[in-house]
Amino acid sequence: MTGLIPRALARAGRMADAAHMKLKKVKPAVFGSPIRQNMVQLYRHDGDFDTVISIPHHLSFLAPDTNIDIIYGIKAFDRNGDLVAFRKHRVKHFETLQKPISELLGREPDEHGMFSVTCHYSSPFGIEFLGMTSPQFMTIFMPRSERGAPQITHSHKYMDQFPPLKSKLVRRSALVEGDRNLTGISYFIMNSSPVSASANLSLTGPSSSFAQAVKLRPHGAARIDFDAAGEGPFELACEWDRVVNHRKPIAFRRFSSGLVTAAHS
Repeated sequence: MTGLIPRALARAGRMADAAHMKLKKVKPAVFGSPIRQNMVQLYRHDGDFDTVISIPHHLSFLAPDTNIDIIYGIKAFDRNGDLVAFRKHRVKHFETLQKPISELLGREPDEHGMFSVTCHYSSPFGIEFLGMTSPQFMTIFMPRSERGAPQITHSHKYMDQFPPLKSKLVRRSALVEGDRNLTGISYFIMNSSPVSASANLSLTGPSSSFAQAVKLRPHGAARIDFDAAGEGPFELACEWDRVVNHRKPIAFRRFSSGLVTAAHS
């Protein structure tokens, strides 16, 4: 019974969003283009990695015969969820915007945190056949060390439009960790909602297990380091106290060669 109200409110929120998007599809000249906004992703700006954001003019691929500018908005938060900066950038047809996050924001961000991307079109006409669209970008984690390699992740989740109520949820990763050269894993977890949320991460292996609880402020982020080493297999479970949109920790795996790989868990 305790989960009925949160599920009902989440369903109502989705219905309201769908109705809003339907209005935009019918009358884009009045209500604006139907765009799902605020796609979110992690950034790192520490001694090991910097973050480059790569934003292609996606209408150039979806509607190449048009000539519509896209105005992208980039908003970044620090690990405590406080706003770092918000900047807008205009990208013309067939152009690509790719710069370090500090240049896009016009200031230095935190060591790690969450950022979101929105977009608006200079014209709603000529793209009606596309229906609903969304900002498209790739996040490139650039290693500070010459021995490292760029790690690229995509964004597929949105900032929560409505505060999710308390409702326990356990998400188990589909990936099994482990390699004979593995020396440790750092997990980065983000709270995509406008309310505080708590999560318990547990990494279970054949001979050793790790666990840590974190509390994240609204739009905050946290780093959890586990000394998992060897072949494993290690299985990750993340228990949330709220059904936030972005529930997948991002794993940075460290290897004895010095290589670090990154991917959604």
